Amino acid sequence: MKVKIRKVEITEIQEIFEIDKKEFEPMNYPLFVLKQYYDLFSDLFLIAENETKDILGYIIGGINTDNNEGWVLSVATKIAYRGHGIGTQLCEALLNKFRVDCVLLTVHPDNFGAIHIYKKLGFNISAKKENYYGDNSPRNIMKLNKVTDIKV
Repeated sequence: MKVKIRKVEITEIQEIFEIDKKEFEPMNYPLFVLKQYYDLFSDLFLIAENETKDILGYIIGGINTDNNEGWVLSVATKIAYRGHGIGTQLCEALLNKFRVDCVLLTVHPDNFGAIHIYKKLGFNISAKKENYYGDNSPRNIMKLNKVTDIKV
């Protein structure tokens, strides 16, 4: 499914919050955090929309300037639109915006669909943390060593 990828608009943050809540509750971002990500990284906060301008998914990136690292902070596609390549398109669009030495992300070890997408894009598991958030939530840390290694 081909979608349009574009920067999110401030008026769409509430809708992104609803998607995030539905996909990640109880670990979803509070509304104020999404607003702050918008304020900090609006060029790296993207949505996928269909021809009728329905938001189908989003991705948020950030940059650690101390280490010249990009981070994929969150990515989600509405359940009804999963399996159509939207997550991959969002990831590709974000990766193409980064001008950094490497890109990192975290993913639950049981999220096989996301791990498959990330590996297809060139990410590799660089570490496994059993207590990443301090609440016994395991996460794989995945890394794309050089942005020039992107497989898009």
